[in-house]
Amino acid sequence: MKNAEERTQIQLADVTPELPQQTEFYKIPARFGNIPVDEAPLGFEVVTRPAETKVTKFEHAYPKIILPFQEVNRIKFGHSDKFEPTNLFPDGANRLFFGDNLHIMRQLPSNSIDLIYIDPPFFSGRNYNVIFGDKNEMRSFSDIWEDGMPGYLIWLNARLYEMKRLLKNTGSIYVHLDWHASHYVKVEMDKIFGYKNFQNEIVWYYKSGGATKERFSRKHDILLLYTKSFNWIFNPQKEKSYMMHKYGFKKSDFQIDKETGLQYSMVYAKDVWEIPSVGSATSERIGYPTQKPEPLLEKLILASTNEGDIVADFFGGGGTTASVAQRLNRRWLTSDQSRIAVSVIMDRLTKVSEGQMFEVPDFTVEHCGIYEVPKLEQYSEQHFREFVIKCYGGQKYDDSSDLHGTRQGVPLYVGSPSRNSVITKDDVAKFAKAIFEIKHTHTGTMLGWNFDQTAKKAAEILKARENVRVDFVRLELVRLEDDAFKAHITEKHEDYKDLLSFIQPPEIKVNIVKIGKLTYRFDVSESVSLNPDGKIANVQWDFNYNGKRFRSTDKYNYLRDKKGNPILIVEYEFPKPGEKLIACSVQDNQGGEKTEILKLDVK
Repeated sequence: MKNAEERTQIQLADVTPELPQQTEFYKIPARFGNIPVDEAPLGFEVVTRPAETKVTKFEHAYPKIILPFQEVNRIKFGHSDKFEPTNLFPDGANRLFFGDNLHIMRQLPSNSIDLIYIDPPFFSGRNYNVIFGDKNEMRSFSDIWEDGMPGYLIWLNARLYEMKRLLKNTGSIYVHLDWHASHYVKVEMDKIFGYKNFQNEIVWYYKSGGATKERFSRKHDILLLYTKSFNWIFNPQKEKSYMMHKYGFKKSDFQIDKETGLQYSMVYAKDVWEIPSVGSATSERIGYPTQKPEPLLEKLILASTNEGDIVADFFGGGGTTASVAQRLNRRWLTSDQSRIAVSVIMDRLTKVSEGQMFEVPDFTVEHCGIYEVPKLEQYSEQHFREFVIKCYGGQKYDDSSDLHGTRQGVPLYVGSPSRNSVITKDDVAKFAKAIFEIKHTHTGTMLGWNFDQTAKKAAEILKARENVRVDFVRLELVRLEDDAFKAHITEKHEDYKDLLSFIQPPEIKVNIVKIGKLTYRFDVSESVSLNPDGKIANVQWDFNYNGKRFRSTDKYNYLRDKKGNPILIVEYEFPKPGEKLIACSVQDNQGGEKTEILKLDVK
């Protein structure tokens, strides 16, 4: 098994899913005349020119970019040797991603997932969908409703198209929606997956929620179930029926419900599921408004997968899908564009994984596009070079120690991983000589954290006297503010400017005051974000840290006041005195995260 620093990302073939041929379904009767019908989903572009037909799929709206995955954490459970690496799980571990799900999915292997469940943002308004409120979540949602329903559908279609590619031929997908857009999304999924591959419109009925005198109270969501082919995994589920069946049942088929005293029989599950929503009093409750109940996910995972199958959720939220998949002994991967959500999911999965009776794989936390500087500084010289070159849109070069890569034929040089490292005039001279003697060219690009004045002067002299140009691209401290470094991304789409950045962890300061017997107040209000425009966005506490894995203390995972602001001052009563290890995990709104370990002699 390769070490994370030595692992290179698997190069994936560009497999293009075919749209279903459904000409008969969309055929217009002759008596209606020549009425055009769009058989392709919104946003799927086919450009026809003389003697040429070019299919750009959804890449004209969302151009394809390739960015490396940075492993920032690996939660270990001691069974890593039991799970062999695969294309989808290159280290044998389940995977939790932080980043834009479209660009993550485009780098995952085709035909590799058995079940996808997604609970995407509903078409019900920007404020309703912004839950965690950090920068990347806000950026992702800011343009979804820009152009009304068509804009929303194109945004979703681009992702559904990738999900179809990722599904195995026997795979299924459940898309969770409400009344705002479910009918529109079904029309689009008919085009992407095929009308004949539509299996169910499942109604999830719940009793909670507000009532209204203006119309019938809305008390259900919709789950659209599609399969990728006509051969799919399905395990029939049974449920209680209190109807007095006359046909097909014997007297012995009926039982008495101990809670209600009513007679019931077990029948095949129907497409209306009455499952309570996650109330404030349930142990499942994490604290955000759109959390889905575990019984809902359990029902569909049991129906559409077998043990050991792979379940994915690319709108991870609070981690319910991955948590239930883990509990049911399925492999999983999930993602979210909110760093707070990723921390909540990581904590939840750590807890559920520790409680299993079967061997549990490790799981990794991986960033795509938003990279932690301290982790990069721990890379080897070679790994750091490969990482930076891939961020820059280049390819590594193995033939010379002074030439590290190329981009569009231009040689590249990458400095040291250390944030305090400086590229000097000697580095400039060596690189200039190498590109001239080895590549026989007069251009090159040097990439590094810092350049000293002598290096800049040397480059100017070389340019003036020897007609050799060395372009400097500086990697800024927190993010890449030099537009030249990420021009290959931003030139594809103006909204891509925030997809690549380098971030620092917050600076944590904890003030502890004893306020009673075994009771202490913990105050992190003086902690600060070190990222531009950054502020502390969430704090998690583990008051019984075991020195191995962070596990938040119950009700100290996602703390908010009545206005939705993070709670930075908490009180905790320890069950007994003694020396304690306490872990405090802090996330800022720019994607920075850090865990501080404290010792406290509880009296």
